[in-house]
Amino acid sequence: MLLRRARDAERHQKGGRFPTVDKKECKMVRGRVGMSPGWSLHLMVLWTLYGVAGAQASITAHYGEDITLGCIFHHIPRLKLYRLNITWKMQRAEGAALLVHSYYGQRDLWQGQDKVYWGRTQLDPEGIHKGNASLRLRAVGFQDEGSYLCYVTSELGTSTQKMSLAVLRKSEMESPIVARLGQDVILSCPFECGLNLQPLNITWKKEETEGPDLLVHSYCNGIDTLQRQDASYKGRTQLHPERFSQGNASLMLRRVRSQDEGFYICHVQLELGRFSVRMQVTVEGTGQHIVQAPRGFLRLGKALEVSPSI
Repeated sequence: MLLRRARDAERHQKGGRFPTVDKKECKMVRGRVGMSPGWSLHLMVLWTLYGVAGAQASITAHYGEDITLGCIFHHIPRLKLYRLNITWKMQRAEGAALLVHSYYGQRDLWQGQDKVYWGRTQLDPEGIHKGNASLRLRAVGFQDEGSYLCYVTSELGTSTQKMSLAVLRKSEMESPIVARLGQDVILSCPFECGLNLQPLNITWKKEETEGPDLLVHSYCNGIDTLQRQDASYKGRTQLHPERFSQGNASLMLRRVRSQDEGFYICHVQLELGRFSVRMQVTVEGTGQHIVQAPRGFLRLGKALEVSPSI
């Protein structure tokens, strides 16, 4: 009888329910209820395989990179791999989730995969045999940013893992901006924009060798937010909202001072992704005209890992 019950537990009856247990098979011990060792083992395994495995992870990738989204499931001997079902989905803020990748019957299933992911996803067959359902995602783009769900289902149950993906732009400064003392200068900050500019957060900061960076200008969802702006920049900075739809978050800095010299970082955060531009400003001489950062000073190159802090 006990052997039959153990086999029932291993098969895990249809419908996802735990096998029934005869009261006669339970052993009453003073102050507690016990069961046979085999039963305890099976219950422990079933309990482990259900529910969410681990807390949500956060992954940051650079535009154009290949990345791996991790998903480890509990693997036990004699697990029927031909009945193993692996599904990766991307959860959007609105609308139905996108099917990123599907696997069943020891092969990939491409039917229903969202076209955004065509030819860019891959599972490791050898890893699957070892309890690894991690997904390789090639040529990451801003459309890939969001929350990802990994579902692994076997005859013993389902485990779920969730992670978020943020995509950063690669940027590199080619030439410094030269401004003359007392003149106005435009600090360029191009970004990739979509049809939806809400939410849109823009932050300009000046790097400091010691202590925290200085807040030069901040903009959040339609208004300037200058409560924490550094006193040395009060009344001297301006953005041009009419240019945001063109992917332009450039900053006007008026009446340049000698202490304005240094490195500046522009952070842009919107639904499409996060963008960061870094530039150097040098101050010399005197002048009266507006100086604009040279076009083409930004190119894809060395990665700059920064996130907006509004």
